[in-house]
Order: sequence, then structure tokens, then C-alpha cells
Amino acid sequence: MPASSARPALTERQNQVYEFLRTYVRRNGKPPTIKEIGQSLGIKSTNGVYKMLVVLEEKGYITRTKHEARGIELVDEERGYDADEPPGVLMLKLKEGVGRRARMMTSETADHPLPRSRRPLLVDPALLPDDVDLDDCLGVRVGDDGMNGAGVRKGDLVVVEERDWRDVPNGAMAAVLFYDHVVVRQFEVVNDRLHFRAADRTYADETVRPDDPEYFVLGRALAVMRALG
Repeated sequence: MPASSARPALTERQNQVYEFLRTYVRRNGKPPTIKEIGQSLGIKSTNGVYKMLVVLEEKGYITRTKHEARGIELVDEERGYDADEPPGVLMLKLKEGVGRRARMMTSETADHPLPRSRRPLLVDPALLPDDVDLDDCLGVRVGDDGMNGAGVRKGDLVVVEERDWRDVPNGAMAAVLFYDHVVVRQFEVVNDRLHFRAADRTYADETVRPDDPEYFVLGRALAVMRALG
């Protein structure tokens, strides 16, 4: 697991900037300029972008080379952390082999909104509720610190039991695909609207219609896997 689990949490806006940097580097093979960051994220002032980068560097998420237009380097990318396929799902397997659902997830025809990793994730069923079938589960990496107050941090691996949103209990933690990254939120259905509540108050709660294309409920979050230190 990455050292990012020991770093200070990011606010929602800081995380938006950081995830933009990661996406840009993956797609273009180079970091963006300050102007490109501001234009893409609606930050009108170059000084505003600069201050945001200073905070990300102070928190240990990036390093910067002075006087270079593209002098931003992502600390996680340098360590080879999840650089090739975020966001995505990991296969789950027992010691005796990869489960049925894991084999399905490697299929090019699998009906799922996330890219699929072929790297297996070994999970001890004792960590999961007794009534959960490992073949119904997948592993995802959390894309923000919105549930930091509830013990789920950016970069954590979370085991998710795939369920339609109708089958996720009110008040449970749910894994949700927001735009282009996976987050964990407290889930509720009220007045025919889906409510996603963050535990870190620097993140906004979200309320959407069930058919909103920008949000996809993956299922119930069951367990967190993280290296200590």
C-alpha cells in the first residue's frame, strides 16, 4: 500500500486538483501547466492555482521544480502506485484460486463502468460478513478523503459487495463512481433521491436522481485494507 495513507487529508477542492493532475499525466505523458489547470478547473487566478499546488506539495502529494512550466511530479506516480489503471477494480480470490466473479471481471464483455485489472487481490473471507459471497465482491481504490472522519482514506483498498442501489441499506457505507473516480459515502434514499453524505465536512454532500448518469452505485463497502505506518 502507498505511503499516501499517512499523509494529511485533502479537502474536496484540493482533491479535484490532484486528481486532475493524475488524469492529465496518464493521458498526456506530461504534467499540465498552471494555465491549463486553471482553465480546466475554473480557477480564474494563476495565483489561486499556485497556492493550491503549494498546499499539495506541503502535504506530500506532489513535488515541483521551480521555473519550469511543467515542473510538477506526482509522488504516487514516482512510486509506481496505481499509475497504469486508476480508477478500476481488482479481482478477489481465495487461496485455492480466483473466484467466479473475478473470472467474469476479466471478460471484455463484462457489464461494468470501471476498467478491470487482471491483478488478483487475496482476501481472507473472515474479514467479511458471514452472509457475503466473495464472488459478489470486488476491490476498488478510494479516490478522495470524503470519509476520512469515518476511517476511510484516499488510496485505501476497499472490498465492495456489488449491489443495485435499491439493495444498499439506508445508513450503510456505499462505494460510488463519481464522474471519474471511486468514493465511499454514507448512503440514504429519501424522497426518491439518492443521498451521499461525507464524514469530512470539507466535502459537500450530494443528492441526485437515481438515473443521474454521473453517479453509479457500485454496492456496499465492507472492509478497508491499508498498510500501517
